[in-house]
Amino acid sequence: MKFSRFTTIEEKVHLTDKIFVLRLSCPEIASIAKPGQFVQLRLANYGAYLWPRPFSIHQAKDGIISLTIKRCGAITNRLSRLDKGDNVYTTGPLGNRFNIPSQWKPIYLVAGGVGLPPLHFLCETLLKNGCPAEYIHFFSGAGCADDLFADEEIKSLGVNYILTTDDGSAGVKGFITKPLEEKIAEFINTDISQRPIIYSCGPMPMLKKIAEICSGFECYVSLEQLMPCGWGVCNGCAVKVVNRNNSAVEDERGFRLARVCKEGPMFEASEILWE
Repeated sequence: MKFSRFTTIEEKVHLTDKIFVLRLSCPEIASIAKPGQFVQLRLANYGAYLWPRPFSIHQAKDGIISLTIKRCGAITNRLSRLDKGDNVYTTGPLGNRFNIPSQWKPIYLVAGGVGLPPLHFLCETLLKNGCPAEYIHFFSGAGCADDLFADEEIKSLGVNYILTTDDGSAGVKGFITKPLEEKIAEFINTDISQRPIIYSCGPMPMLKKIAEICSGFECYVSLEQLMPCGWGVCNGCAVKVVNRNNSAVEDERGFRLARVCKEGPMFEASEILWE
């Protein structure tokens, strides 16, 4: 079930020059939201801002949903100027969610940039459900130290934390896929039941590389796409996937289109046709 209504901003916090958090009062969404799901926000003053924009849910508790947003255009700039007490039209929760393992085993969470919020939500949920902290390895990649956010909160959870930045100004210099590749290599010759589960969210080139590194592993990716409608009507966010369970719907090209907002945003990495 999804809810659509005006919600009130309870708090706005600037984390960096470009990244801020909106905390919205919305008990209906907060009580049922799962890690990986998202909401659509639409500004109260429509005008040129008619279409809503999707944002992953970072946290959901005590009737409040938290959204971590990066200023990257007219609408996110406009959202950054809102204050406590202002209203935004909110629809959600939307999309599917990350699958929670039925038995605990090593879990790798791999975040790139603002792909971190849904994985932070997943990490907290895993711990709440009894997953030992030592089983969780949180890989976080950013462009530079000034782009970092929420890393202290993740460290405070007691999980293994691996940080890289492109310029080396914090953590290890390089892309986050490098330490992931080194850890995955340790499991190449092990039985599949002993291999870690990988969950990832971030830029498409990073997800494509992770799908390549983690071939043969249980690996899930959460895709970020523009979503004009948010619930499967316009097909504007479709990606090419292989449907192993129902090959009848594949066309002669060997793939079908899946809507990121409706069938996703979480997919098995191996079902995406990476281009």
